[in-house]
Amino acid sequence: MKLKNLYLGIIASAFLFASCSNDDSVENDIPLGAYDNGVLILNEGNFGTPNASVSYLSNDFATSQNNIFELVNPTKVLGDVAQSMSFDGDKAFIIINNSNEVEVVNRYTFANLGTITEKLENPRYSLVLNGKLYVTNAISEAITVYDATTFAYISSISIDKTVERIVAANGKLYVMNGAYGSGNEVSVVNLSTNAVSTITVEEGINSIEEKNGSVYVLCGNDNKSKLFKIDTNTDTTTFIESIILKGASNMDIDGSKIYYTQDGNVYEMDLNATTFSTTPIFTTTYVQYSTFYGFGVIDGKIYSGNANGFSADGIVTVYSSTGTVLKTLTVGRGPNGFYSNH
Repeated sequence: MKLKNLYLGIIASAFLFASCSNDDSVENDIPLGAYDNGVLILNEGNFGTPNASVSYLSNDFATSQNNIFELVNPTKVLGDVAQSMSFDGDKAFIIINNSNEVEVVNRYTFANLGTITEKLENPRYSLVLNGKLYVTNAISEAITVYDATTFAYISSISIDKTVERIVAANGKLYVMNGAYGSGNEVSVVNLSTNAVSTITVEEGINSIEEKNGSVYVLCGNDNKSKLFKIDTNTDTTTFIESIILKGASNMDIDGSKIYYTQDGNVYEMDLNATTFSTTPIFTTTYVQYSTFYGFGVIDGKIYSGNANGFSADGIVTVYSSTGTVLKTLTVGRGPNGFYSNH
């Protein structure tokens, strides 16, 4: 009798363990919010008008939603010119350029967590590193620093030249000293001392990315395209260039591939390529200040934001890596960035 009870107990325990294991598996697959497992699309809006917005597109393209910030926070307006976005854990920091604000939201639910305004002067780009939010500011030509948990202002790092896109590597910040197709320098901030040094690249600096501890900088002008790789241990550079392909821009690194555009053409090359690819993987009709106003590559899919002249809602087109159209959708005004959210 005792042996029978013991046997039944073992069987019951096995079922209980299997049940708990299955529950854990299901729980791990539950989205963290309505906007998990997809791509956030940042829509700049019209300058001087508080109509910036964020759209969502699920990874399987089955679900999309515009104006998610206002939908979740009906008493708030996102503001005037949504410039960029960065993440830290479950938080998203949305840089609102002309409103001089950073709106902080839960990246998965989009519930508003707070608004940063102190010391912001035409903020442009941001990143979070070691619990601190670093924001570049066009007017003050400085990087403002905030606590990424409390959102309190901590300090400012003066650069005294144009500050734009920003990445981090090897305990240092690398900041583009160029905007709108001009500039030829990268500022390096050593975060242990806040000392600032400068790396000279090529005129027409427009993109900067960190990958595997190295920093890549793309420059394009009327005479050439030039891609620099910065060794972040020594801050020395190597480069490749092309005088056939001129004016390359919109660099994005996805996996082991570098993607970039030139007018209406999209190109791809290996991360360790020794020459530029000059054969586009696909071409689309080019309209200046509209085509590829936003550009990004996520999990092998190419996201293109067409600003539509800022006279109508923007159009986002998603392509395969060979140029096949996978999805087209209407979003807010001036789609300028794509952010993986999973």
